[in-house]
Amino acid sequence: NKMVIKDEKNSLKSSKKKTTAILLCFIFFGVLGLHRFYVGKTKSGGLLLLLSFASAGSIGLIWGLYDLFTLLFTNKFTDADGLPLR
Repeated sequence: NKMVIKDEKNSLKSSKKKTTAILLCFIFFGVLGLHRFYVGKTKSGGLLLLLSFASAGSIGLIWGLYDLFTLLFTNKFTDADGLPLR
């Protein structure tokens, strides 16, 4: 069961908080993919973690910084169901 919330415009939103995802992404600059596991994107989170270890963190750093930018400045980062974070 996924948790869905409606905002003031009656739009569907994820139950996952954007601020929590940002904090998790900020830790180690997103290299460990914790923010992706939090929003339910376990496959890409696992891939990010694997690539980070395989590349001594360089690929994970680039991917993590991209995700951090997306979280901070856009509303395009979604949960595993494609819903925007609240």
